[in-house]
Amino acid sequence: MPIYRLKHNDNRMFEQIFDQYNRLLYVLAYRYLKSNDEAEDAVQYTFMKLWEQRDNIDSERNIKSLLVTILKNHILNEIKHRNIIIEKNYEISQASASEDYDFVDIVEETDFRSYLLKIIKDLPQQQKKVCLLKIQKGMSNQEIAENMNISVPTVKSHYTQAIKMLRMSIEKIMLIILLSC
Repeated sequence: MPIYRLKHNDNRMFEQIFDQYNRLLYVLAYRYLKSNDEAEDAVQYTFMKLWEQRDNIDSERNIKSLLVTILKNHILNEIKHRNIIIEKNYEISQASASEDYDFVDIVEETDFRSYLLKIIKDLPQQQKKVCLLKIQKGMSNQEIAENMNISVPTVKSHYTQAIKMLRMSIEKIMLIILLSC
């Protein structure tokens, strides 16, 4: 019944499902991710996926098992992604240790805002647009959703993913700076 109602865009059913499973999913996510922010992001991602894929869900499926499966897959991807980042950061640190130039000078000479805008321009199209509307225009999630003709949860998802990518790029630079000191 809940999935049937979701398929018919029943926002109240979505809210009830959220209220019922939000805490459980957070606890599960925190157990593996060990971070409040990442656990909250994982739960947000899970509910966003549920809403986005509501039309394709088998009506006979148990909602709890569906949510746990979405969350589990997301967590596995996040852990895999973390391992890749660790490997890449190690490679960067090894490469930068053998370089002759000083990264601190490069960062000090470079305008950080222009560097940030360059990173934003390299984001996927939707994430870039959400990010620029939020940062440069100061638009709210609702305004961005209306401007781009997408849902507010989709705006939040794009922004969350963009921030993660920006954070990773900045962390790489910071790691290089720290290693070069």
